[in-house]
Amino acid sequence: MRANGKRALKIAVDVALAVVLVALMATALVQEAPHEWLGVASFALVVAHVVLNRRWLASVPRARLDVLRVLQLVVLAGLVVCIVGQVASSLVVSKHAFGFLPALPGAAWARRVHMVCSYWMFVFAFAHAGFHVRVPQGMPSWQVWAGRIVLVVIGCIGAYSFVQLGMPSYLLGQVQFAYADPSVPVAISMARYASVAVLVAGVSHYVRAGIVAAKRKKRKG
Repeated sequence: MRANGKRALKIAVDVALAVVLVALMATALVQEAPHEWLGVASFALVVAHVVLNRRWLASVPRARLDVLRVLQLVVLAGLVVCIVGQVASSLVVSKHAFGFLPALPGAAWARRVHMVCSYWMFVFAFAHAGFHVRVPQGMPSWQVWAGRIVLVVIGCIGAYSFVQLGMPSYLLGQVQFAYADPSVPVAISMARYASVAVLVAGVSHYVRAGIVAAKRKKRKG
C-alpha cells in the first residue's frame, strides 16, 4: 500500500473509532442492542488501529525513556487494561451480541468492571489521540489561532459536560447503579461526550507540546 493511501486509511480508522467511542458512551443504558454492536465495532476498529500502527508499537520497548514517553506508556498501558476489562466483562453481561454464549457467573461484578473500564477507556483513548495529533505545517497563523479559539470554546463546554455527566464519580467507581435520562436525545448525549473527548485530547496535545518545547529550550540553553 502506498504511503498516502495508508495514511488516509489510518485517518479513516481513527476517525471512525473516535465516533464509535462517543456513540458507545451516549447509547449506554438507553439503547442496549445498538450499544453492544457498537462495542463489537469498536473492538474491530481497535484491532485495525493496532495493525496499521504496528511499527510504532514495536518501537515502544526500544525507545529512550523521558517524561513524554513515560506519560505515553502510562496512557497506553491503561488503555490496554481497560480494553481487556471491557472485553471480559462484555462476555458476561451481553444479551445481544454475545447472547448465544451460555450464562456466565459474576454478572454484578462484571457490570461494575464494565462501567469503570468504559469511562477510563474513553479518557485514555482520547488522551492517546491527543499525544499524536499534529498541527499541519505551513498553516497561516490566523487559521492556527482560529483553531485554538474553537478548541478553547469546545474545551470549556467539555469541562462543563464532564461534571454534568457525572464522569468523576464513574471514573472513581463510586456509582454502583448507572442511570441515564431517556428523555435526553442520543444526539445531545453524543455532543456532550464529544466535547469531553475534545477536552481530553486537547489537554494531552498541549501537555506534549509543552514538554517538547521545554526539551528544545533546554538543548538550546
